[in-house]
Amino acid sequence: TDRRQYTLRTAGRAVSDPRRQRGRRTPDRNFAVLDRVEPAVGWMAIALVTLSIFDAIFTLTLISRGGSELNPFMDALLQRGVGTFVIAKMVLTAVPAMCLVATANVLLFGRVRSRSLLGALTGLYAGLILYELLLLSLG
Repeated sequence: TDRRQYTLRTAGRAVSDPRRQRGRRTPDRNFAVLDRVEPAVGWMAIALVTLSIFDAIFTLTLISRGGSELNPFMDALLQRGVGTFVIAKMVLTAVPAMCLVATANVLLFGRVRSRSLLGALTGLYAGLILYELLLLSLG
């Protein structure tokens, strides 16, 4: 049996004095929540949030030029106000990004690491930004 117990003190130490980067025990490698992240994982999360900021700016610009928000949920938030739209967009991007960073070594579906999902989402957002830039350039 596992003798370790995780408490709020454990979480506090993980933030104030991170030491582990990978799990030492076999079960930890299958579900390793990291204390310290590799720089590439952190940069991907920063890129994802930055791309989300650009997406919000480009979306609002396109709407001001006569476009419309295709996502019904985000459109409903936009109807409540630009501030509500932007805050919700940042929260809905930043919170999952932080979760993916914290669980970067966790296996999803038994074969893919969480960090791969973070990379895929960053790539998809980059594609969305390119599409929005194309729309902006067309007028």
